Amino acid sequence: MEKQFIQIQLGLFFKNDFQGMPENASLVIKEQFGNDLSAQIIGIPNNAPSEIPRVVINSPLVNINLSKNRIDFFSKDKAFITNNHDKIFNVIEKLSVVIGRVGVVFRYFKEANIDEMKSLFDKSKISNLNPTEIVVRLNEKTKINEVISNNSQLYETGFANDKNGLKKEGVVITRDINSLQEDINKNEFGKETLKKFVLVATTEAEKTII
Repeated sequence: MEKQFIQIQLGLFFKNDFQGMPENASLVIKEQFGNDLSAQIIGIPNNAPSEIPRVVINSPLVNINLSKNRIDFFSKDKAFITNNHDKIFNVIEKLSVVIGRVGVVFRYFKEANIDEMKSLFDKSKISNLNPTEIVVRLNEKTKINEVISNNSQLYETGFANDKNGLKKEGVVITRDINSLQEDINKNEFGKETLKKFVLVATTEAEKTII
């Protein structure tokens, strides 16, 4: 059975913390994605850790979290990033931040029983085991448009509801392609370099071992 798409996430990490007002940032995001978006300004001290979201926006199309050091877009539309690339980068420009690191995460579900996960192992070594859960994580370094990146695959046994609300047993697959944290000051993603990175990462994310 083919794997089913669940969600895409785009994480954009800033070289330097966003210094603007959360209220203004909310208006910038709404300007691009619709004034009817539900926005929440999180009231926290200015010296709170940079990774804590300051603005949280929810809509049927996209959920957006803005922290001082990053912005994340979550969508159940597989083509969201591709279709909204210009709007995303317009937000970045109006926030006056520079992207030094990018992460693209896809989550899928494939209906299967636990034997499909066990098939990844040497059966002679697990023949006496009867696990109820299996988690497998693989990571390799790869180059995406000359940017050294992590190419991670996570497989977890789990359950998901189908369109009729019936619970199905299967494997939750997380594909995470991200440039290196240690290279955030060296790398810089402009509009076109970001687009190229995301396109290659999206193609790479379709490759799974289950």
